[in-house]
Amino acid sequence: MKKWFKFFCLSFFSNKISKEAEKRSYTSFFIALILALVFLWLGFAGGDMLPFNAHYNRSPSFQATAHALLANVSAEKRITVEIQNNRLNAKKQGGEYGKELLVNTLENADDKQSYSVNGCEAVIDLRPADTLAEVEAYCVSNNGANLEITYQEYLALNEANKLNFDFKLKYTGKALELNGELVEGYKAYLEGLSEENKQATEKLASDFAEGKITQAEYYRAIYELYFTNYYPSIKEYESSSKVPLLRNYYYHQYINKGISDYLFIFDDYLAGSFTTQKGIILSFYGFYNDVDNGILIAEGVEQAKANELVDKFIKSAYGSIISLSLYAHAMNTLSLAPFIALMPMVVTLLAYSLLKLRGVESINTLGSAFKIIGSYVWFSALISTVLTVIIAFFVQRSMINALPLVFFFITLAVRAIIFAVKESQAYIKQLEQQEERVGTEV
Repeated sequence: MKKWFKFFCLSFFSNKISKEAEKRSYTSFFIALILALVFLWLGFAGGDMLPFNAHYNRSPSFQATAHALLANVSAEKRITVEIQNNRLNAKKQGGEYGKELLVNTLENADDKQSYSVNGCEAVIDLRPADTLAEVEAYCVSNNGANLEITYQEYLALNEANKLNFDFKLKYTGKALELNGELVEGYKAYLEGLSEENKQATEKLASDFAEGKITQAEYYRAIYELYFTNYYPSIKEYESSSKVPLLRNYYYHQYINKGISDYLFIFDDYLAGSFTTQKGIILSFYGFYNDVDNGILIAEGVEQAKANELVDKFIKSAYGSIISLSLYAHAMNTLSLAPFIALMPMVVTLLAYSLLKLRGVESINTLGSAFKIIGSYVWFSALISTVLTVIIAFFVQRSMINALPLVFFFITLAVRAIIFAVKESQAYIKQLEQQEERVGTEV
């Protein structure tokens, strides 16, 4: 066991030790591969998450916007934030806590002057995540002309002409307020559509009359039934709802259209994006699980301390997703496992080809070469992880998806080439010594 442990740990640093792999089974390679996957997983996760605090500290405009929003130097403009049971409540000075839109620098000039710094936008929208969105449906021609028509005009077209248009939604930014008049209109449409829909509306009306569902639940159920029958699928806009939700307004109207610096605070999570002084753009989100309950900034706190508390709040919110991030990167690493396992095979072919080109016979099978190269796998992954985490502080986040694999392959290939070169030199030297001995004997 001691000899195996020495072989396993030191083979990367010694050709002599790594050549012991020829006599060993493939078990060592599989153990090394599993360890390599673990290191690469940590490389993906560490490169993704560890630089956040450093990048945040180098984004003065974003920090200044967060400070202005949550720790404004003006008492009249300061927003009071409270965390209770992983939920955020907020109010303006003199106001009350409520589920409302408090700040929107995207559309309110006064808010922009008070809370936005150097174009970094800020929103505090505490309306529930399932709040319905008011939308405008329309269609755009897909022939390159970008002709826009209303959805009602689209419905009037024949089936052939309908193929020339794509369905679109525009989120207005307003909440859809359902009332009895609207719901009766939806019911009338459904009842005239089919007997099945008529029965569904009657069942909902019966449940409401018997007190099995509330009025709000009844209104929403009728609206969802109407929307899914009247409009095409909206999977392009909503991944978890059959109907448009207000929360996604910010994504479709701004984030999806290229806004790069913003801080959006909702009652259950926050999302943001900032550009560092070095031009690195980083988007993030976080929850309030790791944020202490209570008022974020108490009365009378000095400005410098208040700013620190805001920074801690954002960093803690981001830190709450570490378990989700580790899980996501684990799934990503597992999906890449076949590709990662293929890399040692490719490198083995490279090294074995070099040996054969030099006429080296000491490594006489491809299997022997594979075992030797396989002994370098786990330490190559460790080097890759260390390099990835270091480089991640200086490059765009999008590059982290490739860096661990690139560094792993390069490290493994370089070590294999070094082995091939040294083995060739040793083999040639051995042949020369044998020739000298033969000549001496003659």
